Amino acid sequence: MTALLRFLDRSVRWLGTAALAVAAAFIGLLAIVGTADSFGTQIFSLPVPSALEMSQAGLAVVVFMGLAYAQRRRGHVTVDILFNRFTGRIKAAFTGLALAAAIFFFGFLAWRTGIGAFESVAIDERSWGLTRFPIWPSKIAVCAGCSIAMLESLRQFLHLLVGNPDAYDAHTPEDEAL
Repeated sequence: MTALLRFLDRSVRWLGTAALAVAAAFIGLLAIVGTADSFGTQIFSLPVPSALEMSQAGLAVVVFMGLAYAQRRRGHVTVDILFNRFTGRIKAAFTGLALAAAIFFFGFLAWRTGIGAFESVAIDERSWGLTRFPIWPSKIAVCAGCSIAMLESLRQFLHLLVGNPDAYDAHTPEDEAL
């Protein structure tokens, strides 16, 4: 079981880091497009065609590809006032309940966004802006981000089940390098 957990740790950590790298790249691209659009509009009266649509698709990629990293770092909203009053098995039970809910939630989102991405690819869905670029890649990225977040939640839940109380935090030296 520990070999399986180590494999799962490495695999999910790699996927989460790759997703975070994609999100970071999109942040850079959004900054470039936004800056070019602002300067082009204000100085040359020439906006970047479809900058709004590109920003919308890019923001979805940024948000959903960062979900697994936020889950790994326990960065999602929690009610600490109540949670910190618990100790031992009660705290572990509530943590398990929260992780089970996260697995269900991210799994449901991955399933539904996967259906949407599949349909988007089938019809070659494109934006309605001046430049009609495909938006199905961003829909695939949203599904991938939800899937990776579900795998991270599952990894944390399995660690909790085997009695590894701090492993679901997953704070390691390589995390600090990010």
